[in-house]
Amino acid sequence: MINHYPEIPPRTKPFKRAINKVVLFVLGRALQSLSKADPLIRAETATWPEGFTLAMLVKPKGGSMAVRRMPDLSLKYLGSQFPNDEADVTIYINEVESAFKMFTGQLGSDVAYARHSISAKGDLSYTVSVVRVINVVEAYLFPRLISRGLMKEPPPIPWGRRQSLRLKTYLLGILFGI
Repeated sequence: MINHYPEIPPRTKPFKRAINKVVLFVLGRALQSLSKADPLIRAETATWPEGFTLAMLVKPKGGSMAVRRMPDLSLKYLGSQFPNDEADVTIYINEVESAFKMFTGQLGSDVAYARHSISAKGDLSYTVSVVRVINVVEAYLFPRLISRGLMKEPPPIPWGRRQSLRLKTYLLGILFGI
């Protein structure tokens, strides 16, 4: 009886995979750019050991990115080809759909974690610290109306700094890694 039904493969979602890969690139470059200028990010990365590596991976085949803490407390974007098993903390997003919702501002990381859409491998204290850094980056990348919905409490960034670093990140950081 069961042999009468054809095997239906899952959809590959090429558009959402492409968006996820682009957003991971933007996130990696924004982390690199903002880590040089934002005091909240620098204070957080000061607690990480030198050479600490963070990787984010969307499963299956939805893209990845990695950053490494440098001696000057800044982060360096390592690209999408970094071997995830060598990272100190790896954040896995378990579905392309969940990653798409997180990356487009429809779903916060706390809700995604509660839904078991994301998981992490590595030291828990560093994982929590990484989430705080990503929240600061989201506060710069997204308008305040959207970032309020993504996190319980937006980081205390003065309006002038938020606007100037947002402009620098979008114009120079993402395009050139500055």
